[in-house]
Amino acid sequence: MAADDQTDLSDVMIPSEEVHPDRKEHAKTPKHLDDDELARRTEHERQIVGDDD
Repeated sequence: MAADDQTDLSDVMIPSEEVHPDRKEHAKTPKHLDDDELARRTEHERQIVGDDD
């Protein structure tokens, strides 16, 4: 395989959201999401997978 035939991780993964870490909370204990934020994230995931429910 030629060097220019190799796939780079940035070629196969297209980020759909920007992530901004919140350094105020413990890494293993995430803050509780409010209902509006949870609904927004759920709708975003449904759009990604093409679920029209």
